Amino acid sequence: MIYVFCVFLGILFGSCQQNPKQQNTFIEKSDSVLRICGIKTLKYGEMDYPVCGLIRYCESEGKRYLVQGNDALKRVLIFDYSSGNIIHTSEIEGLNGEFFAYDLESAISIINRDNSQVTLWNDNKKISVNIPVSVKNGAVEQFPRCEFDGCVTINGKWYFPCFRLGEYPDKMKKGSERYPLLELDFIKEEYSFVGAYPEIYAQNNMGTLNYWLPSICRDAHGEQILVGFRATPEILLYSPETKNYQMVSVKSVYADTIPLPLTAKGRDYFSESDSYYYYAQYSHYGSIIYDSWRKVYYRFVGIGLNDWDLESHPMLQNKKKWSVMVFDENFNKLGEQYLGDKYNIAYHFVAPEGLFILNKDDNEDTATYTLFDYVGE
Repeated sequence: MIYVFCVFLGILFGSCQQNPKQQNTFIEKSDSVLRICGIKTLKYGEMDYPVCGLIRYCESEGKRYLVQGNDALKRVLIFDYSSGNIIHTSEIEGLNGEFFAYDLESAISIINRDNSQVTLWNDNKKISVNIPVSVKNGAVEQFPRCEFDGCVTINGKWYFPCFRLGEYPDKMKKGSERYPLLELDFIKEEYSFVGAYPEIYAQNNMGTLNYWLPSICRDAHGEQILVGFRATPEILLYSPETKNYQMVSVKSVYADTIPLPLTAKGRDYFSESDSYYYYAQYSHYGSIIYDSWRKVYYRFVGIGLNDWDLESHPMLQNKKKWSVMVFDENFNKLGEQYLGDKYNIAYHFVAPEGLFILNKDDNEDTATYTLFDYVGE
């Protein structure tokens, strides 16, 4: 009897000590806060294609448009919102680096080398500002970029998310030593790095660049900037007027906790390949979008694969499934909709009809966006 009891304890102890990397369970959770209520199809010519760059909804003089920048060719595409046809293109010469069409008149280009050059193209005029990057007392001034979420304008100033590979934990003592935003005044040619990372970034060595890419959007009142971070549910609220900031938190059911490496040994916790593999296996928080018509925010969540039998490669992260959280202007969570892996989450926009997300499709002549409408109380 004692022998049987000991064997039972051994089995129980062994199961409790099981490496979490061997687990491969997934439970779909969905509140059905969004409903599919239509599609929108955009038509492309020979020189352009659906995933050429970020897309935005615009209104001007009572008309409705969609604006997209072709990052490779540095040209702005303007679609008629109703028909989905391209009605105008603007070729922009002399721009390099990342390219983003902000609205009907403006576009942004960013070159990142040892330093950065940010160029505003507006009404056929170009203004370029050089941004030196330096290290002061362990604080790293970041490289700006516009590839994932574009930028935000408030009171004539432009704000860009910033990135750089994570510093070693022994060089970053607190989150305020890292700046996730670049504030830029093109008219005065003045700039500053502002904001702060959450403290979890000072306590963990994130390894892969992916965890260090913030997302941004403007708040409901157009007075603050929301900055989201991939490794945590925390969101930075930054006020350009007061220069103050605070953190709020809205948690996903798929990323209540994100296991993160803890090490002081170099940038990568195993190797560069293992770093991207790790990122693919665990969940992360993605872009934040504000819907001014429904007065809610959407935040995408990449759901970890949790399948350690998959081959390790940097593109493995593209196999992640997705959900989208919905929360109100006071950051009260209203629900979370499971989306699966049918959509190319990087391409989305909000219009009066709701949230549009690009379907995964190999067709380069058309883009089909699925329309999601918020199901309110």
